Amino acid sequence: MPDDASALTLVQPCDYSNHMQKTVSARELKTRLGKYLRAVRNGATIVVTERGDPIAEIRPLESTGDRDEARRNKLAALGLLTKGSGLPLGRFTAVGVRGRPVSRTLIEAREDRF
Repeated sequence: MPDDASALTLVQPCDYSNHMQKTVSARELKTRLGKYLRAVRNGATIVVTERGDPIAEIRPLESTGDRDEARRNKLAALGLLTKGSGLPLGRFTAVGVRGRPVSRTLIEAREDRF
């Protein structure tokens, strides 16, 4: 192994948000700013490079007015949540159950606690 520290290659650690992080050159960002702003709006983090060196990070802001929305955006950026389309859900159909009610079974199972 070489003694010179500059000969070592740096490896970026993996985490849950790597799939939402993009790297783009300053020139590419300038050319296609709208595309990258849409990606940020959808929760992505953009790392801007100049001559291959990272110089800035563009990420979604946390909204001060709507903390729940800011939390959802943060979870989406981490890949822990997928935002819905905003369309209403389809009609719900209940599943029929045969036999004893579950509530009766739970009550009997918990009788020893009282």
